[in-house]
Amino acid sequence: MNRLRTKTLLFSLIILVFHPVFTYAWECEVTLDGPNVIKEGQTITLSASGTPAGGSYSWSNTPNLVPNGSTAQLTGYKPLSSEYIYVTITYTSPKGKKCHARKAIWVCLCSVKINGPEEFKIGGPPITLTAEGNPPDGTYEWSATPGLVPNGSIAQFTGQEPGNVTIEVAYNPSDDGEPCYGTHTITVLKECSVSISGPSVVGVGNHITLTASGSPEGGTYVWEKLPGLLPGTSSASFTGQEPGDVAIEVVYTPPDGGEPCPATHNVTVFGVESITGPSCVNSGTTLTRGDFSIVTNPSGFEDLVIVSPLSFSTLSQSAEVTVTAYSGTEAGSDEATTTITVVNSDIKTIKGLSFEIPNYVKKPLEIIGLGDKIDISAKDDFKDFRECCVFGVAQSKDGSFSVSLSVDAGPFTIVGVPIPPKFKDYLAADLLNITLFGVGSVELSGNYKACDNNTTWSGGGDLTAELKLGGELTIHTPKDIIVIVQNISGSTSITETLSTDLTNLKLTTNWGGLTGTVAATIKIIWFKTPLSFSKSRTYFKKSDIAPPITIPLPSLK
Repeated sequence: MNRLRTKTLLFSLIILVFHPVFTYAWECEVTLDGPNVIKEGQTITLSASGTPAGGSYSWSNTPNLVPNGSTAQLTGYKPLSSEYIYVTITYTSPKGKKCHARKAIWVCLCSVKINGPEEFKIGGPPITLTAEGNPPDGTYEWSATPGLVPNGSIAQFTGQEPGNVTIEVAYNPSDDGEPCYGTHTITVLKECSVSISGPSVVGVGNHITLTASGSPEGGTYVWEKLPGLLPGTSSASFTGQEPGDVAIEVVYTPPDGGEPCPATHNVTVFGVESITGPSCVNSGTTLTRGDFSIVTNPSGFEDLVIVSPLSFSTLSQSAEVTVTAYSGTEAGSDEATTTITVVNSDIKTIKGLSFEIPNYVKKPLEIIGLGDKIDISAKDDFKDFRECCVFGVAQSKDGSFSVSLSVDAGPFTIVGVPIPPKFKDYLAADLLNITLFGVGSVELSGNYKACDNNTTWSGGGDLTAELKLGGELTIHTPKDIIVIVQNISGSTSITETLSTDLTNLKLTTNWGGLTGTVAATIKIIWFKTPLSFSKSRTYFKKSDIAPPITIPLPSLK
């Protein structure tokens, strides 16, 4: 059996030797061109050219070979039992003739690979990259990259700017073969950071808008729950609740799912405690905020307080205006007030007092028929003041009027005191004469202060009428009758007293009564004892016939 196989093999060899196939160039010819060296993982292009033209190409079934007509792409690999990769091209001419070309491509076994993290966060510790070259014992050359510190096959990398960074290393084999290259891409990420921007002061009841900005962009924001805080996404609205400092916090989570980071924004909430200013201003005055003393809680925010109104006017003699200080753009949220009296210094009026002062002096005189001879009255109308405001204090010129006693004096004759009958033959009494005198003029002054919003009155005194009664005795008898003493007399005073008590006029009256007296002593020659008599008549008694009376004085406005 073995002999038979040997004979068969020899027969086949004999056929190969003695039956060659001849193909002439003019019938079919092909060439194969391309690089002679390939690296593991490297892709090269091979091209074939056959004649006569118009034929077809067939490539060998070589691993990693991708044919495409007359060209093919070959990716380098390490053959199992050779240092070469063999590629064969077969060309079939238009007449069906076949010809072949073969190419041996040496495989450069140099390779290098970089191992290490593929992400780096700015601000974090450096990352380590390790290069592995083949065949071993070669040398490494790292690319010049910002943040890269090489040391043989190891390099430390610290990212500088966000983005993708490609790091390259060249490996030189120890057998002086061609170098090979390896690359490694690192994504540099921003370190998580967030900040809050917006006002740091707000008045009670007013609101501000705060905006958070996180890095790297695209993350999420979570605002800490707080009274007065209305959160949105990256922004929030805050309304001041109570005076004091408030810490507003937001936590930002980056889009890469890294560790979240917080930010805090401090806001001071202030309120208005009080406002004081001038007590009065003249009509047409415009003040500034600096004309007022403002107290805030906490202190130090007076310049942020709004004061309104600052312009003042009135058509009246004076008017009260409320000035409001508030801590934000809208009044009513938190405010303090003060009152200013606006004085119209351009107004001057004349006022007549429309009340009558009772004439109690007149009443007793009416008894003896002299009531029409005396009068008490306000002599002049009350003259109002001209008012103005000086250094915040209302000033005015006081008005006044006079009350006077007027008398249309006598003497006036009245029927007097009767004489006893037994004396009528000897004496006759004249009609009594009354003399009336009037004394007194009282001035009352009114004072009105707009800032105090009241009227005060001052002044007062006595108005007095005095009556004196007198006459003579006439002798109607013979000469032998001698009048030793004779007298007809009588007198009284009637007083009306006026006094003021801030806003009231008080009147009291008093008189001593009026009595007429006739007294006489006569001596008749043929009588041993003188004859005397005294006779009186009371016209009105001493009494207070009128109680004190109080009359409200007018209020000047």
